[in-house]
Amino acid sequence: MKLAYVKGPLVAVFAGSWLCEKSPVDGVPILLGEPIGECAGDVARLISIATTVRAVKRLGARVYVSEALGADGVDAAFAGGADGVVEELGASKDAAGGTQAVVVEAGDVAELLNKARRLGEEVRRGFEVLVAAPFDKAVELAPFVDGVVLTGGWVEVGLEEVGHVPEVGRCTACGVDYLMYGETIRRCVYCGRRLVKVITSTRPPRSRPVFRAVAKKYLKLAIHRFKVV
Repeated sequence: MKLAYVKGPLVAVFAGSWLCEKSPVDGVPILLGEPIGECAGDVARLISIATTVRAVKRLGARVYVSEALGADGVDAAFAGGADGVVEELGASKDAAGGTQAVVVEAGDVAELLNKARRLGEEVRRGFEVLVAAPFDKAVELAPFVDGVVLTGGWVEVGLEEVGHVPEVGRCTACGVDYLMYGETIRRCVYCGRRLVKVITSTRPPRSRPVFRAVAKKYLKLAIHRFKVV
């Protein structure tokens, strides 16, 4: 089924290439209204998870998720730039114990800081504070902690069936997309770098380090434009 991204933020993050015949590489930004290839299954949910993780990452926070998302959901989070899985981190909940990280739940900044202060007075040593929160609360609390454990509130994403998927090339340096015209346009008119196909059937292996590397490459690219030449 040929699909386009039609509902959500202006820029989302693609995830779920393993459910597609042709699609962007996992971790690549997709623009509102942009066709995303031939996909089936739970792709909208995976794009939603990846997009939410990227939004929190852009605040400068480390982001963790839970294994409860399932293998596909965790991989989607890494496509958004997630730093790890909280169960693998070995963090304790609301108690410092012998761990180096503590997961705290809080409704507001005051409650968060009071819990962190109480734990510090109890153990009298350093530890990292991670806050477990849905997306809307994570945005509020992220500046005050070492990391965020996202528990839900994923950004809503909508896909719609389309009849045609054009060939589009992207300059990863300038953030400009071009219609390829059968690949006669191969380089960016601004910087001269070779364009990368947005939709492809050739993708790197499904692995967390690869997903994070792709997400990191695009994290600071804030400008996306479409150019017809």
